[in-house]
Amino acid sequence: MRAVIRMFCGFIFALTLSTLSPTTASAVNPLAPQSRGAYTSFPSDQNYSPDGQNQSPDQMINQADKLAEQGKFKSALALATKAYERAQHNPRFVIHYIDSLTKMVKLEGNKWDKKLLNAGIKAANSLHKSKLCTGEGDAELAYHFMTSLGALGDEVLNRNKRIAGQLYLAQGKIAQNLRNNPGYPSQSLNVLGGPLMNLARSHAINDDEVSALETLNEAFEIGFTDFESVEIDSAFANVDQGQLRKSVRSHRVAYKKKLAHWSREELARFNQFQLNFDVANVDGGRISSNDLKGKVTVLDLWATWCAPCREGIPHFVKLDHEYGSNKVSVIGISMDEPSDPASAVDTVKNFAIDNDIDYKLAVGTDAIKSQIPGRVLLPTTLFLDHHGTVRYIASGYHDFMQLEALTKVLTGEMNGVADKTASR
Repeated sequence: MRAVIRMFCGFIFALTLSTLSPTTASAVNPLAPQSRGAYTSFPSDQNYSPDGQNQSPDQMINQADKLAEQGKFKSALALATKAYERAQHNPRFVIHYIDSLTKMVKLEGNKWDKKLLNAGIKAANSLHKSKLCTGEGDAELAYHFMTSLGALGDEVLNRNKRIAGQLYLAQGKIAQNLRNNPGYPSQSLNVLGGPLMNLARSHAINDDEVSALETLNEAFEIGFTDFESVEIDSAFANVDQGQLRKSVRSHRVAYKKKLAHWSREELARFNQFQLNFDVANVDGGRISSNDLKGKVTVLDLWATWCAPCREGIPHFVKLDHEYGSNKVSVIGISMDEPSDPASAVDTVKNFAIDNDIDYKLAVGTDAIKSQIPGRVLLPTTLFLDHHGTVRYIASGYHDFMQLEALTKVLTGEMNGVADKTASR
């Protein structure tokens, strides 16, 4: 363990971090759930050259990823480092490079993880010092750097908590600046909740209890809703547990009450429509819209390659476990290959096994998308009442409490009574 610490101390992240001015917390109304993910990934470099010597840095890093997938981590790191040097510290590429190294760490065991993480920390430190991604200028660039810092910090945490705290500190400061950046999409402010919670964790790691609790409340106010994770997070072990539980409880209760009101209002104003489909169940057989009547159906349109979709999967698993009786049916419809759904069956089935998905899964078609009004982005979740009528469309990532609130109103209607438990 000491060897690990000495290795990380070769790049003392804390010594070169600039201090970003804090912002004042302001409450964000959670009544209208916001899109998850302010931006998509950076566009890939598609100008491939048959001559390896003339490959672009993006092509080289993609090749390094493939080498890592084959277990060739020494070659992968060497090629990634060469690409980093060739890119001449282009900030967009540096973020790609950090993400690639972080992904390699997830694939690797223990032999190369220190070298991979140190390379990522060094690159993150260099980009941070450049002040190109503080969140005050280019919002999209800063958003991607903020996300990369968080993922890198998560991998470092169990190896060196102090360094992870510094990565979280930098991530959280960017989030605070993005909050006031006019170039950052206002509909995605809730995405900043996670980085702000990491900032609170950083303060806790550094034994700054006051700042930790203040930032924790700021994260809740802007849209962080994973209340359960906070209470068991070891980073907050030295924070007053009474104050911590009080804060979590008050924000959870307030959020649930607002969601109960929001769900009823949204369902009441939604323009209902019918959805007709017949799709292949990945476990065999078919799933048809004609089979859905008599139950409330939560129909999630997703894809295995979609990050916000993957993030939401545990919520659907939980929803199915808690409500998937004779009253509620949870179905995931993969849109991996809507023009050729049969080709995606094995991909989706294997993904379900690897990710412990035990609710029904099917492969969707373009015909489903064509019936949904407006632009269909992934994930998109449709809520159908017990008559088979689409009563609401939830576009983008939604947390479990949001999904639960909508489901409970519809099951209450099916029972012929108003749902009185949603506000508890």
